[in-house]
Amino acid sequence: MRTLRRIAAQAVLGAVLLATAGCTAPEASASVTVLCSNDAAICAAWAEDFARQTGTAVTMDRLPTSEALERIRRGEGLPEYDVWHGGGSEMYVAAAQEGLLAPYPSPQAEGIPAELREPRGRWTGVYVSFLGFCADAARLEQIGAPVPRSWEDLLDPALAGWVSAASPRTSGTAYTTMLVQLDRRGEQEGLDYLSRLYAQVPQFTRSGTAPAQVVAQGEAAVGISFAPYCEAAAAAGAPVTTILPRDGTGYEVGAVAVLADAPHPAAARRYVDHAVSEQGQRSGASSGIHQVPTQTGLPGSFGAVRGRLAAPLLMAPLEERAARRDALLDWFAAEVPQ
Repeated sequence: MRTLRRIAAQAVLGAVLLATAGCTAPEASASVTVLCSNDAAICAAWAEDFARQTGTAVTMDRLPTSEALERIRRGEGLPEYDVWHGGGSEMYVAAAQEGLLAPYPSPQAEGIPAELREPRGRWTGVYVSFLGFCADAARLEQIGAPVPRSWEDLLDPALAGWVSAASPRTSGTAYTTMLVQLDRRGEQEGLDYLSRLYAQVPQFTRSGTAPAQVVAQGEAAVGISFAPYCEAAAAAGAPVTTILPRDGTGYEVGAVAVLADAPHPAAARRYVDHAVSEQGQRSGASSGIHQVPTQTGLPGSFGAVRGRLAAPLLMAPLEERAARRDALLDWFAAEVPQ
């Protein structure tokens, strides 16, 4: 039985077609099925905008990044998906190496820096998010802990049981957290730090977006997540402050790709064209979550903001980050109580 959260855009498509009655109808095309590794609201915004712009029906399933990669690997005997959209590009590197992604250098990707896309077009970066903390100052004061400004601050004994974080077995956000510690402190000291950090976490979430909501609901004092999710919780009225750790942080390059066994390859390529375009990258903001675009022509693009961050960026080369994954997940499974 399918256990995924499904976001359907057919209703939006129907409204679009009714609204355009009497006008030139959009070109008839197959539907497209997308596996989305982002916040549910962003996934819905992407699907709705593509349906509205192209007249193509979209069915979207949502899974955290690591789970999505495992789903694509398994295939369950029948190709289900045309496109994978969202989630850190480290996972896309692994998928490409295993022959799971189809080469498609979209003509819409010319405005995206070469470092943010795979040379053969097997994946293309469509947004960037910086890793940070979501902090509830009132809750921190209540438990007697200062507002954390660094990774080391998260080890404060007063925060035991009050830190929310995702599991790297399911979440790309959590994997980025692991990488930052190894880049910040080296292999062994980084793992030692992670052991101490994870001892502060009472329960791991499946998704990297969830810690922001755990803090917003008052169930944690600090959550580790990408900054846009903390900022969205604050914009919705939650007492959440976004902090980039002063001892260094990392980022994800969220990607999009055509799957190698896509049942509807032409529709999949149209979807990717839209996702990497300036219009497609703007569309996610309608969800209230503002990720950094990769298209250099858009305001606040990655190339424009990366040099202005208060926190240093500590990220090894992408291929190295992808190569570390299996060993780090094995360590987590063996050493961290679940």
